[in-house]
Amino acid sequence: RVQIIPCGVDTTLFRPQKRQQARRALALPEAVPLVLFVGRLQPLKGLDTLLRAVHLVRQQHPTLRALIVGGGLDAGDPHEAEELACLRVLAEHLELTPHLTFIQAQPQEILAQYYAAADVFVLPSHYESFGMVALEAMACGTPVVASHVGGLVSTIVHERTGLLAPVGDWPAFARAIMRVLASPTLRDRCSHASVQRAQTYAWPRVVERNVQLYHRLIRRQCTASCGLAASGQ
Repeated sequence: RVQIIPCGVDTTLFRPQKRQQARRALALPEAVPLVLFVGRLQPLKGLDTLLRAVHLVRQQHPTLRALIVGGGLDAGDPHEAEELACLRVLAEHLELTPHLTFIQAQPQEILAQYYAAADVFVLPSHYESFGMVALEAMACGTPVVASHVGGLVSTIVHERTGLLAPVGDWPAFARAIMRVLASPTLRDRCSHASVQRAQTYAWPRVVERNVQLYHRLIRRQCTASCGLAASGQ
């Protein structure tokens, strides 16, 4: 008696674009591997896992760069500022500072370009009820490496649209990222499958599922009411 209808994604906005074209539009280097995270700056997001994984990946891909997009870095949020400070200290310890860029939260139109520009999108959260940013990345055709947790397990098909790794296991995240970077075949397969899967979450389809559910409930209620009236109750 329970039906789950997921959130939707705007597939007219978040759609595949040419990677090099997106990088030129964002003034990003065109010939280096690029790892992307999008989300709030919170301990729950597992960004320490991302930094440690990037440190390991750079041993095989020394030109790798990481972008962390999100958070109002100029808004004066004390919790966000504290997390940012911790991440900067960790990045310095891991010798990542020259290869890591923190970018303030962006409008969705620009965010779509960041997804398209990345070689792999990484979401190492400790928990995600749904993980909208992972679905947005998938709609843009970007392979996703994410935690095997919460709603991410339902949106990401392991080995098909992306790769899932245990929460906090940065060596596993590093191996998954390296698999995507090392295999154009895997990357292209995940990209194609991600776009197809994201289409099942397109807003028109989600709205239609809601409408169909309400129509079924209304019909059921009408049938029940008619039955009671016919029996004289």
